[in-house]
Amino acid sequence: MYNKYNNLYLLLGKENVNMDSYKQLKAKIPCKETGIEIKRTLCDICSPGVHCGIDAYVKDGKVIKIEGTKEHPMNKGLLCTKGLCNREYIYREDRIKTPLKRIGKRGEGKFKPISWDEAYREIAEKLNRVKSEYGAKHVAFFTGYGKWYRPFLQRFASSFGSPNYGTESSSCSTSAQMAGNVATGRNFTMQDMENAKTYLGWGFNPYYSKFLNSVNLIKLKEKGLKFIIVDPRITPTTQKLADLHLRIKPGTDGALALGMANLFIQKDLIDREYIEKHVHGFNEYKEYVKLFDLDTVSRITGVSKDNIVKAVEMCHKVHFV
Repeated sequence: MYNKYNNLYLLLGKENVNMDSYKQLKAKIPCKETGIEIKRTLCDICSPGVHCGIDAYVKDGKVIKIEGTKEHPMNKGLLCTKGLCNREYIYREDRIKTPLKRIGKRGEGKFKPISWDEAYREIAEKLNRVKSEYGAKHVAFFTGYGKWYRPFLQRFASSFGSPNYGTESSSCSTSAQMAGNVATGRNFTMQDMENAKTYLGWGFNPYYSKFLNSVNLIKLKEKGLKFIIVDPRITPTTQKLADLHLRIKPGTDGALALGMANLFIQKDLIDREYIEKHVHGFNEYKEYVKLFDLDTVSRITGVSKDNIVKAVEMCHKVHFV
């Protein structure tokens, strides 16, 4: 006899589906009756330093549900919005599944699918032609966000004979690493969050990026950690964490930083012994930041003079990072 549960015939592969089977399938319960299995995997959408654990509910080789792995040491079952959207990320309609060859003028957006063999052959022919006519150093290799294959691409560029290798990190984390090397001699200086009393966050928003940080930061705030957040926007971080929100005009970050530096120097709130031993070009820097007096910085950034002074005082009075 037909009933509404027989609509699951194609999913379960049997007739006369009962109420229990219907409920199990609708709830995506992994069991023999539903044919749903849980596959343990990792989220590869964001930073490779995170890679949150994922429980992928799979039926007939297709992911039907995503959850965080509770036992995973990194995310402990938590996933951000991007992580929870892994199913949509995998099966989105505009996902590129084959190599595409441009058939129109550059910028027209006209492409046609070709096979991998065709793509490899055409790429090899063009690379070797350029190398033969102009030399390997006239070829640049650049990759976007995907990180897992970067070592292979860099090795390929080196084998080809070109030193011109770059990634989106060249204007992201790599620039931060270079600044860290110049300033401290280390790629990334670890933040002593447990002992800090004030945290200065520039465009810092763990609720949207590296959301796992927010869990620990909330605990630290409850213990007394003060937050200064520099951001043109009102965000969950400015609402939940910030004790002082410096809401600058977009693009005026540099002026605020230089103005705060000027105040530190003018008020003699600096470590002169460290500067004399380890800092090159301080006198020139000291003269330059004089251009960014309090009135000028307030006018450029839109932040009140009182809040700029308050931020400097908060940083000076306690150990801050």
